Amino acid sequence: MKTIKNTIATFLMLALIVPVSLLVATPKAEAACSYQGFLSSDGKCANSYLNTNGYLRDNNNDYRPYDYNYNYNYNYDYNYGNCSGGNCYNSQIEHLRAIITHLQAIIASLQSGGGNTGGSEINVTTLYATNVDDDSAKLRGEIDFNNSDTAKVWFQYGESRSDLDERTTKIELDDSDSSLFNSTVTSLDDGTIYYFRAVGEDEDGEVDYGSILSFRTVGDYFPSLDDEPKVTTDEADDVTENSASLQGTVDMNDFDDGKVFFVYGEDEDLIDDIERDFDTYKDIDEEGDDLQKVLMDSSLDGDDDYTLGVYDLDDNTEYFFNLCVEYEDEDNDDKLKCGDVENFETDEN
Repeated sequence: MKTIKNTIATFLMLALIVPVSLLVATPKAEAACSYQGFLSSDGKCANSYLNTNGYLRDNNNDYRPYDYNYNYNYNYDYNYGNCSGGNCYNSQIEHLRAIITHLQAIIASLQSGGGNTGGSEINVTTLYATNVDDDSAKLRGEIDFNNSDTAKVWFQYGESRSDLDERTTKIELDDSDSSLFNSTVTSLDDGTIYYFRAVGEDEDGEVDYGSILSFRTVGDYFPSLDDEPKVTTDEADDVTENSASLQGTVDMNDFDDGKVFFVYGEDEDLIDDIERDFDTYKDIDEEGDDLQKVLMDSSLDGDDDYTLGVYDLDDNTEYFFNLCVEYEDEDNDDKLKCGDVENFETDEN
């Protein structure tokens, strides 16, 4: 944030250098110069990149929007008397427009939710998604390590801007790695708008968030008329030193023949990744104390409440659990729908 403030201050100082006379009855700049650059004193674009639908290309040859990382060169000609045809006049108008456009991009970035928690040494930037297909997309980001030697990065995404309920696997980076990183997300719905942002965590555990961007998957843009199952995982009850009661509710809505099951264990990531990593109940492999699964209903129609007593737990230990349902969607593909992960800690012996 400090870097952004300094950048804004620099641009404002440069903008004030432009003579006041330029702000009164200014003629239209005639040269086709993109707002990333400016007109030189001979009326030609200087240090200006090809403007293709408002996007630039980054080092991976992927399009990216204007952003505050663009380096401007302000050494254009202020000598009006040495210019012919008013080109210097137009160049300064074009340059002022570039500054204004650049500041607008910074404001839009700040308004879209980017920023850190206050103490992070790193800065992450969300870049536009590429390779968007009907059920997948490549999410991209960039990290500035600043004074941090290592960092973990990942993406949060979802169908609601205010609820990015999915995340990618965390990637560990150090300052010798490329500043660009990406993750491909799959099993997306076609013709659907997804929102996402890059997230980074420095070596002290402080988190920085990039701006929230969006993309639409390829396909039918009309929403499905079928409501997917709704799963609610409730808090654990009757927790003792070696047992607990897990609870939840499943409503199949417009689908039927649901296979309902609980998953629980000591590894939060394994529990949290069930819906993302698997399509069926039988594909889930148990992993001792870290992950267990228990089938509750093999053919649910409508809705029902479920309670599972779990025993032989370790005392003074944190456990995580979730309720899920397997069903066939409108395309007859197997899918899992889970609630939100809950947790509890057993009593001390």
